[in-house]
Formats: sequence, C-alpha cells, structure tokens
Amino acid sequence: MPKVSIILPSLNVVAYIRECMESVINQTLLDIEILCIDAGSTDGTCEIIQEYTAKDSRVRFISSEKRSYGYQMNLGMELAQGEYIGIVETDDSVEPDMYEVLYHKAVGQNLDYVKAGFYTMVTPYKGEKYLLENYLGDSGQILSSQYFIEKNLSPDVYIWNGIYKRSFLQEFDIRLNESPGAAFQDCGFRYLVDMHLRRGMFINRLFYHYRRDNAAASTYNPHFVRFNLAECRYIRERMLRDGVTDRDRRAFMARETVMMALSPYTTFREHSLPNKEIFSDLDEFRRIIIADKAQGLLRQEEMLPSHWVEMRLFTEQPKAYEAYIGIKAKANYDVYGNFVQKMASKGQLIVFCTGKVAKYALCLCRMNCLENIVALCDNDPDKWGTSYYGHLVLSPEDAASRYPNAHYLVAKRGEVKEILQQLSDLGVKKEQISVYRLPLNAFGSTNLFMRGYGAEDILGGKAGKEDDG
Repeated sequence: MPKVSIILPSLNVVAYIRECMESVINQTLLDIEILCIDAGSTDGTCEIIQEYTAKDSRVRFISSEKRSYGYQMNLGMELAQGEYIGIVETDDSVEPDMYEVLYHKAVGQNLDYVKAGFYTMVTPYKGEKYLLENYLGDSGQILSSQYFIEKNLSPDVYIWNGIYKRSFLQEFDIRLNESPGAAFQDCGFRYLVDMHLRRGMFINRLFYHYRRDNAAASTYNPHFVRFNLAECRYIRERMLRDGVTDRDRRAFMARETVMMALSPYTTFREHSLPNKEIFSDLDEFRRIIIADKAQGLLRQEEMLPSHWVEMRLFTEQPKAYEAYIGIKAKANYDVYGNFVQKMASKGQLIVFCTGKVAKYALCLCRMNCLENIVALCDNDPDKWGTSYYGHLVLSPEDAASRYPNAHYLVAKRGEVKEILQQLSDLGVKKEQISVYRLPLNAFGSTNLFMRGYGAEDILGGKAGKEDDG
C-alpha cells in the first residue's frame, strides 16, 4: 500500500502541467502513487502526462468520461490505494517535502487529516514569481467537528493543502458533488470532512503553491453564486441522507450558509455588477436562510455582530442590502485601488527596502501592470547591486543621485520615521514619498484593480511578456 495517493485532476493545463508534475514526482516521500485524472484535454496536456507514465511507474493516467471536477476527484479517490490521499490542482505545484512532512505528522498523531499553510503564487511577468504566505491558525491544536462548532470557526477553505486518511473518507462516504465543470465542488467536500472530523490538525508550515493568475480557474467564473448555491444544496442533501439531525451541526451549517451567500458576493461586487442570474440565486439563498432562522438555527448570540446585521439586512431589506453592499464593496476596493492608481500616476517609482513588505507592494504593483518602478533601494550594503524580483537594488544615496525626481514608496513596518528623515536629508521632498500601509494580504495583493489601465490583460495572456523596465 502506498503511503499517499496524490490525485491530479486536469483539463487543458498545458502551460502548467509539466511544472506541476515535476514537483510531484520529485517528492522526498518516495512511496506514493500519482493518479492523473484528465477530463478530455485537447491542448497537449495528456501527451505530457503520458511522458511521465512512461518513465515513472508511480504515475497513472486515467481518462475521465465526464468534464466534472467532482467526478474526476471521486474517480481518483475510488482508484486510490494509499493510506492517505492528497490533491494537487494541475496549474499549481508543491514543495519537495510536502507529503513526507504531512504523512509523518498524520501517522504520528493518528489524524483524519493534516493541513499546512500555502503560498499564493503569481507570475505577472516573465522571470518574476511571487510567493505570498498564507498561514493557518490553531497550529498544533487537535481539531474536530465539535471544536469548530464550539469556537464558531469556519473550516479551512481549501482542500489541496493537506492529506486525508482514506479510511476516514470511506467510512463517511465523503465525496464531491459531481456537477459539471469546475464549479466550487471542493466547497461541499470540505464541509462534509469537517462535519465528521474526529482528529485533524493544522501545522505551521508552507508547502503548496496556489496559482492565482490562471484565467481559466473557477475562481474567476461569474457564475460563482450559482456554484455556491449548488454546493449548499448538496451539503444539505448529504446531511439529511447521513442523518445529521443534532442542532449543533445544523446550526453550524446554517451560519456557514450565510457566509457562502454573502462573503463571495461582496468580493464580486468589488469588481463587477450583478446580473439577473445572480439576483435569482441570491433570492434562493435568501429563502434558505429565512427558513433556517425560522427553525431557530440562526441566533444572534451565536453569530458575530457584523454577520448578524448583514444577514438580517439581506433577508429583511434586500434593496437596502444591495445599496449597503455596493458601498462596502467600493470601500474594500478603494483600499487597494486608490493606492495602485496613485502609484501608477508617478513618473518614476523607487521602492525603499527589500523585505516582506516590499514583496507584497511590488506584487500588487506588478499584477496591475505598473512599469514605472525604476529601482529599489535599501540600507543594507550587501544588497546593493543585486536584483530583487528583477529590479536593481541601490543604496539610498545612489538612488537619490540617479533619480532626483522619483517618487519613493517606503515598504517597511518599522523605522519609518528614520527612513523619512533619511530621505529628507538626501533632498527628497515630502510630496515625493509614500508609505505602504496596506495589509499584507496575499489575495488583496494579487487582485487586479487597474481596470481600464490594461491590467486585465494579465489574465488574458500578458503574463509572459518580457519586462524591459
């Protein structure tokens, strides 16, 4: 029996499949099987996978008769022979020791699952790859369905950043919804897992590289509300089938339904306007939530105040809710959008410092096609003359001499006053300086805010252009 079966569902990912396969076959845990479940790719993906089946006996190629992410995943789980099951989306990649570390932790603690944090990965320009950190909370804590209920915590959103005991999935017949295409079927899976969880754990490591600049990803699908609604129905049907009648778990799912309806919609409204389909699906969510509240499954004392207020506004005053969410979405958008537009308006831009904050600032600027970054500067002499994400690092004195009219973005959380004084002493005027104060949020820092400025071209194929700046 292999220690871990790794399922790789694919459909037309020729641009990414080789990087993905290399990261999986080169795992330090050798006793694995790799199940490549393809749903009818026509772009050369299958041929590349078959190259690997020819040279590595651990790799199997399986053709899926349905174009359904859920069906592909279920097929992989049925064929898997491993003690644990892992998942890698085929436009993503993983660190070499991911499955060795997770497997030994899972076996050592007898876990139904173990999960780690992950990197959000974007490659806005050729030669630039940004990996932004996402850590999970409650590291080392034994997790269970009761733990999530008592702490009123939402489950981890992702299913690919961990491994699951195969016997646990079989015991509770945990499967994905087999709806067509890639339609958020991981949503139902994660709730079923955590509804039956006895022993789980998050660890304080980062292994998985989650790509956010693939335009074909379901993340960017405008039918997201419909997908979430389908998953909500699927979860509730499974709860009925499995005899889940206790109030705790039903109330937990009622609260999560509120989040499934409202949270993604706020994010959507930051960039787009709703259509008739979305309004229709929101109406169905509204009916479900009203019924849950009537059954006593949604109580004010069991919800965060902001969630309770939004839920009541959504169900009782739909027009007022729509106006409110428009204001909220614009405010959320403006946090990043105003910054990006301000930086885009500068003739020349120099980022001061080369640490974590600078990485997030650079990523946000580059994802939004800002090409006016002429250099970085840093007080560390060891960094002078080196390259940081494709940009030359100068001393502050050299930067001020070369680019006397440049705008400086101070990308550091500490010593800001000292840096501002240093720049002033170098003759840089106050109006030539900004301080990066945005949250170090991986998703906010990889979103597109410069609509109308060409940023959307990144997701349409611009990501591979040469950078001549």
